[in-house]
Amino acid sequence: MSLNFPNNPANGATYTSEGVTWEFDGVAWNLVYTTDTSVNQFTTFAADSGTATASTDQDTLTINGGTNVTTSISGQILTIDATVESQSGASDVFKNITSDDGQAVASGDDDTLNILGGTNIATAIATDTKNVEINLESFSINFLTDVDTETNPPSSGQVLKWDGAKWAPGLDATSGGTGLDADTLDGQNGSYYLNYNNFTNTPTVATLASFSVGNELTASGNGAISYDDTTGVFRYTPPTAAGIGALTAEVNDLTVAVTWANVPDANITASSVTQHQSALAITESQISDLQSYLTNINSLSIDELSDVDTTTAAPSNGQVLAWDSVNGVWAPSAAGGSGDVNQNAFASVAVSGQTTIAADTTTDTLTLSAGSGISIATDAGTDTVTITSTVSSGATAFTGLSDVSTAGISVDKIYEPAIAMLRVDNVGTGSYTFPSHYSGGNPTIYALAGTTIAFDLDGVPGHPFEIQDALGDPYNVGLVHVSSNGTVSTGASAQGKQSGTLYWRIQESVSGGYRYQCQSHAAMVGAITVKRLSTI
Repeated sequence: MSLNFPNNPANGATYTSEGVTWEFDGVAWNLVYTTDTSVNQFTTFAADSGTATASTDQDTLTINGGTNVTTSISGQILTIDATVESQSGASDVFKNITSDDGQAVASGDDDTLNILGGTNIATAIATDTKNVEINLESFSINFLTDVDTETNPPSSGQVLKWDGAKWAPGLDATSGGTGLDADTLDGQNGSYYLNYNNFTNTPTVATLASFSVGNELTASGNGAISYDDTTGVFRYTPPTAAGIGALTAEVNDLTVAVTWANVPDANITASSVTQHQSALAITESQISDLQSYLTNINSLSIDELSDVDTTTAAPSNGQVLAWDSVNGVWAPSAAGGSGDVNQNAFASVAVSGQTTIAADTTTDTLTLSAGSGISIATDAGTDTVTITSTVSSGATAFTGLSDVSTAGISVDKIYEPAIAMLRVDNVGTGSYTFPSHYSGGNPTIYALAGTTIAFDLDGVPGHPFEIQDALGDPYNVGLVHVSSNGTVSTGASAQGKQSGTLYWRIQESVSGGYRYQCQSHAAMVGAITVKRLSTI
């Protein structure tokens, strides 16, 4: 109904509308109750249990307090208060405490739960706080279940090695193989690692066709062979008569001309990958740390990622994680559960020195075009693209190059850069000599770890040359022999040569005493001292 109360009523003024009377108390209009039995002041009040129905227009609804509840009226305000207080024996402080192993059940409201530290675990409650701290105490490596350093305590310089059942102290061998050396890349000799195209920051290897020999220069001093790393041209400067007696080894540094990316995959071996271990800087310890890290995250779920929210809404079948500008959250997939189909098949293709190709649309196509001397074939059944060179094979030997003069130079002398090329000679069957760098017979040779030295063996026919360790046993690590026709032998097969060039790629971790020895004459023996730059 519509009520139109009088304006500016006096205190005690009344107003009646549709049989209902109101009275002004100076502040507000209040309903005036009558004895008219046709008007009930409330119809029904319902509670959690039971209802009350007014029987007259002046019926009274009484609100009583129940257990631990009191009621009071002040003016027109009804107040309902709870009077529950903590009482001894009213309830248990905790019900059940469950752990990974065992359960504790409260037996009373004042029961006590003790939080005790176990093995290498300590607990503490800070003074005047309700905080329980659970701390991991320090422990030795032997605390790990798969490590045993007590049966055979380690000595200085030893490393942990797997003995088939546990990690135990062992020697840190320098010869590599089967995880013996923390600086080797053993185990990384799969097809992926044997493909240089999968490496970055590798040097460039030029082909033999990239080199040529220029005109002979005017004789000067001791003579020399110069190389232009821009044109690939070698030029020979003959020595003068006065300079012949003071000839020294010529070190041909072809590093800048080498592009490893152009080396055929067939020439990449496990040993060639090992050569780059220091550049890759991967140690057995780091690999072990990575393995431990990966093992520890096996039990992690995606919920534990700081920028992923999968708890607000549980995922349904086929949904994907989508970024909502704050977190990754579950969202419907545009392709019904197979991932967003509105993605570019490729982002960009970059070629050194060329313009980068970028995908313009989600269905853009990258076209491979065959250039000169190249053919491209595709196989839709195997999703294979085959790129083949159509250029006829050139010379198969260094001496077969039509634009190279082999006088005074052969492929074994330029096979790879060396810090020094030692010309090996002999005095009968009594001693080796190295007139290019040392005086006297069987001199002590000094070498730096982490470098390559070369021995020119063309001057010692009949005197098979061998590198040995300090005990006189053959030392085959890092040895590469190249014959004058380009035949390459490595390891033990590189020992005992009487011509060509022997390269020794000395590992950076190597130091101490080694020997050179003629396999046919015991007197022809001398010392090789290897020093590390890090300890000089």
